Amino acid sequence: MANIIDFRFKVHDNSDDEIFKIKIPWQTSAEDAIPIIKKGMATRYEQVPDVIKLYVDNPRGPAKELQPDDKISRYFTIDRIEDGLILIYPQ
Repeated sequence: MANIIDFRFKVHDNSDDEIFKIKIPWQTSAEDAIPIIKKGMATRYEQVPDVIKLYVDNPRGPAKELQPDDKISRYFTIDRIEDGLILIYPQ
């Protein structure tokens, strides 16, 4: 069975107070994670954009875009998942 992880998300221009968690299997591709993320966003926001891009927040430099085939876990350490943040860019 796949590890289900609480990944932390934030719409890129929202405040840090609006960070939320969504449970996603550890080895899910970014492309397969987007519908799960949109469903999670729908519980928080009245409108969910049709197209979103995912970026991994990097405090030491620019955010790194997740490509469709990238595993959502690619830039995270499972033991320190609470330190990671995925930014959502509505298109």
